[in-house]
Amino acid sequence: MSLADRLLDKFQDASDTLKEVVVYYVALVVLCAAIFSAAEGLSFWESLYWAATTTTTTGYGDISPKTGVGRAVALFAMHVSIFVISPLVIARVINYVNRDKHQFTHEEQQDLVDRLERLEKLLLAQKQAKPAPPES
Repeated sequence: MSLADRLLDKFQDASDTLKEVVVYYVALVVLCAAIFSAAEGLSFWESLYWAATTTTTTGYGDISPKTGVGRAVALFAMHVSIFVISPLVIARVINYVNRDKHQFTHEEQQDLVDRLERLEKLLLAQKQAKPAPPES
């Protein structure tokens, strides 16, 4: 298994569904907004707006950190959204796109095996019941 495959598996294991990734993202935004609000003296809603634009890498610049804590929160939000949340989303999308909608379930595979075994028995029974051709 290649390194890329192992990393993809680890990211997929970190979140079973896209809903979990959304919860992680919302938690990141709300947590960063709360800390940023306290550090920068802004309202929670202004800080929520800042956190959302920062984590999506849009960053309009209309609100920017002035304190050391605010800058640390900004660095944390940017890096977690880029290096944790984005790969989780990508892993989920890849998993969805690569899912084979025509893949047989275990039950379907077992049913096919059972049918093949019955066919083999029928063919063997026919072969045994058929008289040998006369020799010339």
